[in-house]
Amino acid sequence: MIRPRCGPGATRRCTGWCCASEAERRETLNRLRQRGYRDVTNTDTALLANLDTADTTISALARRCGVTRQAASQQLALLSQKGYVSRKPDPADSRAILVRRTAKGQALMRDALEIVAQIEAEYAGFLGAGRLAALKGLLTDLVGHADPGGTLGGD
Repeated sequence: MIRPRCGPGATRRCTGWCCASEAERRETLNRLRQRGYRDVTNTDTALLANLDTADTTISALARRCGVTRQAASQQLALLSQKGYVSRKPDPADSRAILVRRTAKGQALMRDALEIVAQIEAEYAGFLGAGRLAALKGLLTDLVGHADPGGTLGGD
């Protein structure tokens, strides 16, 4: 599936869901920074959001995020330095590393979820609850069509 490029440096004007998604990402990050998370990037939040509530392997996290294991590992090293995650060897598989959110990482995710809920409430105020629910349903259908195997976000 070919998607229009959006965001800074886009080759054409961004419209529709792509632009809305980018705007929501930016607004969420801006609000996180207002709450004191000045060292967090969109990449950080994507990785943190894909961690299980218990331990997650780097390989599973990389698959969920659609990146290589090496890229996920490098970003997780930065998140570990910032204090958002901890890493430890998997006792069941000496080749695997388990990752989990620290208390700081859990606080970030709680704040991020609260911010997303606030943004969705603002959307509902603009569109109306019924139209927002219909939009979510349509987007869910579109993802099902674009990713029939369910590889986006899955292990």
